[in-house]
Amino acid sequence: MTHESRLRTHVGHAGHGDNRFRGRSVADALTGRTPYWSLISQAVGNRDLSPQECSELDALSAAACAADPRIWPLKSVRLGAAHGSATAGLVAGLLATDGVHGPRVSGLCAAVLVAVATAIVGHDDDAALEAALERHFAVRVRPIPGFGVAARAQDERVAAFAAWRARAGHDGGRHWALMRRIEAIAIRRRRTPVNISGAAAAVLLDLDFTPAQIHLPAMFVIVQNLVANAVEGAAQAPAILRQLPPDAIEYVGVPPRRSPRAGG
Repeated sequence: MTHESRLRTHVGHAGHGDNRFRGRSVADALTGRTPYWSLISQAVGNRDLSPQECSELDALSAAACAADPRIWPLKSVRLGAAHGSATAGLVAGLLATDGVHGPRVSGLCAAVLVAVATAIVGHDDDAALEAALERHFAVRVRPIPGFGVAARAQDERVAAFAAWRARAGHDGGRHWALMRRIEAIAIRRRRTPVNISGAAAAVLLDLDFTPAQIHLPAMFVIVQNLVANAVEGAAQAPAILRQLPPDAIEYVGVPPRRSPRAGG
């Protein structure tokens, strides 16, 4: 194998006596010194996070708790876990939320926020903001990713997190402020307030994650909902989720044929 054909990595190295993660000693630099959210930040290629920044992501994750199994991605978790494996349920839920729901939406919303923020530099008024939204995302035609709440005036998860920010004195963040300005326009035009995916996008951008990096940490913001349903779903393992009732199945197709090799 030539040198050029080798796969290079900057992620980690397993060695005798110590391992390295993103170039740092696990024993001496990370263990007991680096919060979990800072490890996730490093894992996706972002910078270290301070304890205060990690506490903000802790609060966002707590506010994002919505483990009701009636929510459709969590139905996928229950189906996956119905044969007794919590791991299978978790994987099913991750695949479901990696589509048009949840973490992927945070990445799309982040891209909109960055594009709009760039477009209004030097013209930071509401008219310029509306024009930028129209130019970059046809806001008159479709809702912005991360905005829209089903059958409610606001997302309770966003309200809980915003209340925590106010209590904790977290009043900064240019992307958070921009998200709130866009929300006012979205409510006026389409009655679509920001949801937890949009809030997560703004918070993660203000912590220097890029739009391309955001969907993975956004997944960790909501993963506790999937884990809870995976564990309970595997413990219950209801038969109704493992097999459809016979009266719910109807075969439509060619009738069965008798094999020439069949005896009798």
